Amino acid sequence: MSGTNVKEFYAHDLVYKFDERKRIVFGVVSESYESSDSDETCALQKGQILVTWSNPTRKRICRQSKVYLLCRCIAPGDIVRRLEDGKETQRGYCKKTKQFATVQIVESDKVIEHVPDSRLCFVKPFQVGDAVCLGDKFGRIQSIDEMIRMQSKCGSIVEVRRSINYNIRDYWFHSINGAYHEAEYPGQTVFCTPMHLRDPKWIKKSKSMMRKMEIGQKFTIQSIEICLIEVWWYSPNGHTEYAELKDDEIKRLKVLPYSENLVMGDRYFLKLKPTDILLKKRDWIKKKSLQSLPHKVPKSDNSTLTNTCAEPFDADDDWCTEEDEESDNKGEISIYGLHKIKQRKKTYPNLNKFSSGSIVAVQVFCADARVTVVWQDGTEEKDIPTTELYYSVSQDDHEFFPGEWVVSNSNENSDKYGVVQRVNFQERTAEIKWFSSVDANQEPQELATNESSVYDLKKHVKFVFRPGSVVKAKPTVEDKMGKVIDSCPQGYVIVQWLGGKRENCWPQNIELILESEDFEFPDAFDSDDDLSEDAYSWETESVESFDGDVTDEINLQNMAARVDFIRNRISYLREAFKHYNITQNFHFVKDLLCIYDNSGYLDKYLGTSFFSTESKHFQALLLETKKKAKSLGIELRGRMFSRENLSCPTKMKNAEKDNIQKMIKLESKVNVQIEMCKECSGESCPTTPDSSEPAEKPQENLCVELLVMLKMRMDLIYAEIISRIGGRQALTVLTNSSENPLKPSPSTTTALQNALLTPETPPKVAKPIELIPKNEAFSILEEAPDTHRYFSSKFVPKDLQKFLVALQKEYKLLKDSLPAGVWVRTYDNRMDLLSVMIRGPAKTPYEDGLFLFDIQLSPDYPKNPPGVHYISYITEPLNPNLYVEGKVCVSLLGTWMGRGSEMWGPNSTLLQLIVSIQGLILVAQPYFNEAGYERQTHTQQGCENSRTYNEFVILKLVQSMTELLNAAPKVFQNEVLAHFQAKGEAMCERLMKYCDEEPLVPEFPLLPVSKGFKLSLGSALNGFRQALKKALEGRNKEALL
Repeated sequence: MSGTNVKEFYAHDLVYKFDERKRIVFGVVSESYESSDSDETCALQKGQILVTWSNPTRKRICRQSKVYLLCRCIAPGDIVRRLEDGKETQRGYCKKTKQFATVQIVESDKVIEHVPDSRLCFVKPFQVGDAVCLGDKFGRIQSIDEMIRMQSKCGSIVEVRRSINYNIRDYWFHSINGAYHEAEYPGQTVFCTPMHLRDPKWIKKSKSMMRKMEIGQKFTIQSIEICLIEVWWYSPNGHTEYAELKDDEIKRLKVLPYSENLVMGDRYFLKLKPTDILLKKRDWIKKKSLQSLPHKVPKSDNSTLTNTCAEPFDADDDWCTEEDEESDNKGEISIYGLHKIKQRKKTYPNLNKFSSGSIVAVQVFCADARVTVVWQDGTEEKDIPTTELYYSVSQDDHEFFPGEWVVSNSNENSDKYGVVQRVNFQERTAEIKWFSSVDANQEPQELATNESSVYDLKKHVKFVFRPGSVVKAKPTVEDKMGKVIDSCPQGYVIVQWLGGKRENCWPQNIELILESEDFEFPDAFDSDDDLSEDAYSWETESVESFDGDVTDEINLQNMAARVDFIRNRISYLREAFKHYNITQNFHFVKDLLCIYDNSGYLDKYLGTSFFSTESKHFQALLLETKKKAKSLGIELRGRMFSRENLSCPTKMKNAEKDNIQKMIKLESKVNVQIEMCKECSGESCPTTPDSSEPAEKPQENLCVELLVMLKMRMDLIYAEIISRIGGRQALTVLTNSSENPLKPSPSTTTALQNALLTPETPPKVAKPIELIPKNEAFSILEEAPDTHRYFSSKFVPKDLQKFLVALQKEYKLLKDSLPAGVWVRTYDNRMDLLSVMIRGPAKTPYEDGLFLFDIQLSPDYPKNPPGVHYISYITEPLNPNLYVEGKVCVSLLGTWMGRGSEMWGPNSTLLQLIVSIQGLILVAQPYFNEAGYERQTHTQQGCENSRTYNEFVILKLVQSMTELLNAAPKVFQNEVLAHFQAKGEAMCERLMKYCDEEPLVPEFPLLPVSKGFKLSLGSALNGFRQALKKALEGRNKEALL
């Protein structure tokens, strides 16, 4: 399918083009403009995609019209749709896939076509992320360590641990992503420099090897032994238990076989059959090129198709390597050195290697797939080419599919649940079969079937089984783990257990085993309420895992942004540890050491040594950590602490993502501790919650020293990245790092801790600030309400005089320049607190709604932005930037990417912040406020999703205003009632006119509204009118009293 016919490309799409000699070249899409989550600095323009081409292996920005789509990676459970111009189409979920690959036999030029994925076997018995069980324990593999035995050409034999030897590379191919193939297997030819091997154990070492230790050499892997598997065992409460498996436990460990999308460059084992036809790679490329060239009649040259499994090889057959093919391009550089690639001598494979029945290692060259899709209307369509389908990109939680479990919005806590039979995607209604379940040992009782608005339904929290989901029996049965084949409208789930047996299970009798990234990793002191995944959910907009060529400026910029993200949080944590008596320190110490250890990936990619685990300072801190843990009876688990050689870093599959998650979780935990300290009413918080042992300041200093060390090295690595980009920031960063040498931090004095933790009476504003008379928009009240979000937060300005001067300017600006529809209240006894109410702007779905915010100024205001909390009255967000838990995402607050004046600075003002919320968040098409969704503007999916999202916004707005009337805050109680007394009925009438046969046309995308919207809106408006009537009657009674 030509790029001109493909409306959207996605990451991992398999594409092809033709070179100057009309030869087909395959590639994988790394990023596209529409599906990118990058910020505005991304170099991709509309109509462009970033592709990693296989020959040569390089990333290139291409125009979509110049490439062709070969295959799309669609897995069971993915939500897909067709896109037709000018027509809305229904969505569906992928039930199953059939994949076929063209594979190249490793270390040969032989290609086999049309190999089904069922014949391809993984080269390793265990993979990171695999679902495993050991008796009655179920979980996911987090990491694997192996002992590899290799033999050189000269006969030398060496054993090395894979986790600490990163530079062992596959000799023949480098993978599609520009990194060397890492899935080692017996018989593989690898390349490494013997002198660079870490902790090698030489079984045999020849004189030739001793002379050539500094020269890169070929080795053949003789055997691989798994010596350690790290597993997180799953528990029903969502937490996990860490375990290290060795020896007999590894032998007893059972893994659930799973199928994955075939990715170009992946390695597998293949058992040859007599029917397999082995083609020369160059002949196959010629044939495929003729077949795929546009406007050409395919010509088949059967003379090249010989069954070489049955016939012997011709001694004159050409034999080439990947390097030979790349040598056609002048100036190409060898992967082994900065020399032009030289033609290798002809070598010939072992003729017995490729006989029928032999097992060979193959690499995926290209792939094709067909899928079965269950559509929303309940129909099932088979063998759909993946090139005809698109991912459904939407943030709408009210898209439902046959076999999905739901509950009613009005009856969430009952034992009643429903199963979707079919959905009318245009009318936004669903046919639901309702069940009642009281006893898990009995079949659920079928109640009734009816039609409901999708807006009145919610997805079931526990019953979330889709094709491909991993489950276990409930109650637990040893080794009973399986994979979901499908969820059926009849209300049961088809599960295939270990061993291959299939069974129809009721959802109450199975339990989901989460993906690794969905696990929670608590330490011994965590409670269920300490951390919420929403506390770090916004990270996806600005921080993603690194994947690509570090010589590419785009990748360097993205890497710099993520390193800077970590640097800033390290600085914050360092100050927090210095000024607060933070508990749980040894758990923090372990995470900080792991962050340092993981950061070795930066050295690996950049060729630096800033995060060497052989650093004396790092080793000293590691040793000190173990000593103090031992003295306090704390066991520090993990390979870093259990190995004899502490200088060996643990290899992480995705070290960068792991570091970011650890930093965000650490910050969240520290913030919880700071709040606990602030609530201690001047008494110092204990070092451990239930310990009578005295707090030890050196233990706290250990965290500080680690943070100081991390900060300095992050500064240096950040400067290195910036210098490669060519920016001017490098010198400044380097200078700042050198001006802050690494040295132990002194203990925080008791006096300083007491000063920080002792509540102080906030200064009165009467003397330094002239009180401003009250008016409708802005006024100063005497006392802040104790319901204010930040009421219990202690506040001590760093420079009182500067703070008061800035505050006076803010008050005057707010008094004189507040836009219409904004109310601000400040407080005489708490000058750091404000309450703000904003009316939804006209010509948007938020029109006539009211939005309330609590604000606290920072101690060094206006240098740093204030804290802002959105007060939500419903359990679903009615804007992507206003979170239910209260976070406000806007660039001025640093919770959103921005540049220049978009970011907070000393000259920024509260008025600027309020106007940003009013004008940038409460907009006509809020759908595009979601991270990365702005790139869907003017696309078919984007326009459709924006319109249906506005339906959702209006319904949630009415529900939110109903709850606001029922529990209006005293600060704005009169203003809320006055507003809805004047605007409430008019708002209801305007919204109902959108549902008329000749509807009122709004100035934002909405029409035509669906049947589901009409059903839900009528019910919501009835509730709003009743709440308004009750609130007004209550105010009248109070007036009479």
